[in-house]
Amino acid sequence: MAFPFLFLALSLASGILLSSLLSFTLLTWILSLLASLASAWLLFLLRKERQAFFIILISTFLLGASLYSFSSKNFDENSLHRLKLSNYADFYGTLYKSPSLGPDKDILFLKVKKVFYENKQENIKGNLRVTVPHSSVSSSPLRLFVHDKVKVSASLLSSKGYSNFKASTSNAYFKSQNIHNRAFTKSALLVERLESGKKYSPLYLVSVLRQSLQDKIENHFSSEKGVLSPQGAVLEALLLGERSRMDPTITKSLQRAGIYHLFAISGAHIAIISFFLFSLLKLSRLPTRLSYLCVIAFLFFYAFLVEGRPSVMRATIMAVAFLLGKLIWRNVNLINTISISAFILLFFNPFSLFNVGFQLTFAATFSIILFFPRIIKYFPRLPLRISEIIVLSLTAQLGVFPFIASSFNRVTFSSLILNYAALPLVGLIMAGGYIFLFVSFASSFLAQLLAKGIDFLINLLVSCSHLFDKVSFISYRIPTPHLITIIGYFLFFLLLLLPTKIKRQKLALTVLFLAFFAVLISYPFPSVSKNLKLTLIDVGQGESILVEFPGHKKMLIDGGGYPEGTFDMGEHVVSPFLWQKGIKKIEYLVLTHAHPDHLNGLKAVAQNFKIGEYWEAFSPLESDPYTAFKRSLSSSVSHKRFFRGHSHQEKRIRIEVLHPEKGEPYVDAISNDHSLVLRLSYDQISFLLPGDITVEAEQMILGSSGEIKSQVLKSPHHGSASSSTEAFLDRVSPEIVVISVGENNTYGFPNHEVLERYKKIGAKVYRTDVHGAVEVSSDGRTIFVRTAH
Repeated sequence: MAFPFLFLALSLASGILLSSLLSFTLLTWILSLLASLASAWLLFLLRKERQAFFIILISTFLLGASLYSFSSKNFDENSLHRLKLSNYADFYGTLYKSPSLGPDKDILFLKVKKVFYENKQENIKGNLRVTVPHSSVSSSPLRLFVHDKVKVSASLLSSKGYSNFKASTSNAYFKSQNIHNRAFTKSALLVERLESGKKYSPLYLVSVLRQSLQDKIENHFSSEKGVLSPQGAVLEALLLGERSRMDPTITKSLQRAGIYHLFAISGAHIAIISFFLFSLLKLSRLPTRLSYLCVIAFLFFYAFLVEGRPSVMRATIMAVAFLLGKLIWRNVNLINTISISAFILLFFNPFSLFNVGFQLTFAATFSIILFFPRIIKYFPRLPLRISEIIVLSLTAQLGVFPFIASSFNRVTFSSLILNYAALPLVGLIMAGGYIFLFVSFASSFLAQLLAKGIDFLINLLVSCSHLFDKVSFISYRIPTPHLITIIGYFLFFLLLLLPTKIKRQKLALTVLFLAFFAVLISYPFPSVSKNLKLTLIDVGQGESILVEFPGHKKMLIDGGGYPEGTFDMGEHVVSPFLWQKGIKKIEYLVLTHAHPDHLNGLKAVAQNFKIGEYWEAFSPLESDPYTAFKRSLSSSVSHKRFFRGHSHQEKRIRIEVLHPEKGEPYVDAISNDHSLVLRLSYDQISFLLPGDITVEAEQMILGSSGEIKSQVLKSPHHGSASSSTEAFLDRVSPEIVVISVGENNTYGFPNHEVLERYKKIGAKVYRTDVHGAVEVSSDGRTIFVRTAH
C-alpha cells in the first residue's frame, strides 16, 4: 500500500469526529478498542495481513474516539473549568506563556494552582487566560516571563459567549488551546509578581529572549506617540507570530486581499526559514545530512521561541518529518509524511481537528501535493517561476475554498494574483527582519538603517493588499454554505484524481465540480421567512434586532457594540448570525440612536452586506464612530429620517414611528430619549421596540393619541430603572417582554423593581443574558417564542 499513514490519519480523524457527535462513554470506546486490537493481532498471527490492516484501521478509528472522549472528559471535569464566580477572586499560579501584548489590552496565560475567594482558599488547577486592559495609570502590565509566580485579582468571564442558536466557535478554540477558563481584571495594578521564574530554565530564557526581541522591534519601529508602529506590528507578527498588536485596518485589508494567511506563521514561514538557513549552510560547504540536522535543531528552537503556537507546531512537525525522512530513506513520500504529521498532532490534541487553522493547513497541503503535478503541465514555462507560483497558489486555494467560505464567510480570488508579489515580499521582510534583530544587539545605527528598508517593504506589502479594493467581485462576503455544498465540492474535486475508465468521465466530473464550485461562491439560495419574525441577537450589553418580514425582506435595528476596545461586535457576532441565516441583503438598516452599544456594530454590517435603505432620526454633530459608520454605507444606499407620525407599509406589516418629535436633525449630544421608537403590526399582533427611551419619552408617547398596545415589548433601555413606568406598561399591556442585556453587566440591568413590574402585569420575561438570542415570531394571530438556551 502506497499511503498507509494516510488511511491511519483519516481513521483517527473519523473516530474523533464521531466521538464528538455521539455520547458514548469512555469505557465503551476503550473496550471496543481492546476487542478490535485483539482481533487484529489474531488475524496477523493467521497471516491474513489485509484483513489485519483493515481491523487496524478500525482500531485507529476507535483510538481516535477514545482519545477525544478522554480529553473532553478531562477538560469538562477540570476544577477551574467548573468554577463559577460572580465576584473578584485571587488566582495564584505560574505563567506558562509570555504575555500576549495588544494595543489596548494584554493577555496573561496562567497555570493556576489555588484560588482565594469568599474568604476561603481552594486548590484549583487549570489554565486561565486573563485580560489586562491598559490604563492611564499603567499602560502595560508588569514585565513578566514564563515560570514567574504571580497573583492576579480578576473576575471570571461567562463561558457561554454569545449564544445565537449556534455553538460558540470561541469555546471550541479555547478547548483546542487547553484554556479552561477566562478572566478579566480592571488594571495591571491587580497583577502581582510573587517570585521570578527559575533563571536557567530553558522556557524562562526563551521568554526573556522573546521579549528582548520585541523590545528591539519597539525601539526601532515606534510611532509618534511612542508606541509600536503599524509597520512594527506587522514585523512582529511575521517574525514572532504575535498578531495581537496589528492595526485592525491593515488586518482587514490583508483579509480582503486574501493574503492574511501569510501572517499566521505556518508552512510558508517555515519553508522560508528553512530555505535561507539551508542556503547559508550550503555556502559554508556543510555536508547535506548534517545541514538537515542543523535545520531540524533550529526549527525546534524557533518553535520554542514563538512558544508553541499551533500553526508553528503544525508546520514544524511537517518539516521535521520530511527532513527526518530524507535523512533515513532519502526518497520521501510527501503524502505519508503529511499524514504522519496529522496523526501526531491529533494524537496529542484531538481538539485540533476542529481548529480552522488545522483544517486550512492540511487541506492546502494535500491539495498542492495531489493537484500541482496534474495542473502545472498545462501551463507554459514562464520566467521567474511565474507558472509555478500561480499553480501553487491555485491548488492551495482550491483546497481551502470551502473552509474559508464556511469559517470566514469570504470568497477571494485576488490572492491568486497577489501571492506572486506578496510571497517574495514576505520572504524579503523576514530575511531582513532576522538580520535586523541580530544586528540590533551590536549596532543601533545599522539596525536603524535596516529598519528603514524593512519599513519600506512592509508599506509596499500593505499597498499591494489595496490593489483590488475597487473591484468588488474579486473579494466579497457570502452566507455560510450548506454542508451538502461542501461535501459535493470535495467529492467531485477528489474524483477528478481517478483514472479515466469511461468516455467523457473527466468532462462530466469537471462539470459537476464546477457546478458545486459556482454554488459555493455565489450562494444562490434566498433567505425566506413564512411569518413575521423578530430576533433579539445576543450581543452582550447592547442591542441588535433582526426583523424578518414574511417573504425575503429583512430589517436590522442597531448592531450592538462596546464603547471601548478593539472587539468588533458587527464583524464577530452580528454578521455571522446573519450569514448563518443565509442573508446577503438587508433592505432596511435602522439606527435607533448613536450610542456605542447600538451603533458600533453597524459599520461592519454595512461593509459586509448589501443595504437598501438606512433609517435614523437624529445625528450627532461630532462622533468619530458615527462618521466612520456613515462612510461605510455605499453611495447607492437611500438615507431616510423618520419622526413621530411617519409610517411604512411592508406588505401586510405596518411600521409606525411613535417617537421622537421632529426637530433639528443634528444635535450636539445624542441622548437615550432621541431613540427611534417603532411599532410593527401584523393583523392581530403588534411588537413595540422603544430603543433606550426613559420616563420623559414614555410620557410623551402616552400623551399622543396613537395606539401603543402591543403583545410583545422590547424592554426600554435594557430594563433600567429609568424606564418601564407603570403607566407605560398599563397602556402597552404586553404579554411578552424581551430584555437585551449583558451577563453580570456593570449597570445592574435589568433593575429588580422593573422585573417586579413586568411580573405584576403578568408578562412572560425573556432575557438575552439568560436565554441567549430570543426569537419571537407570529403569523398575525399566534405568537411563537424560541430561545438559544
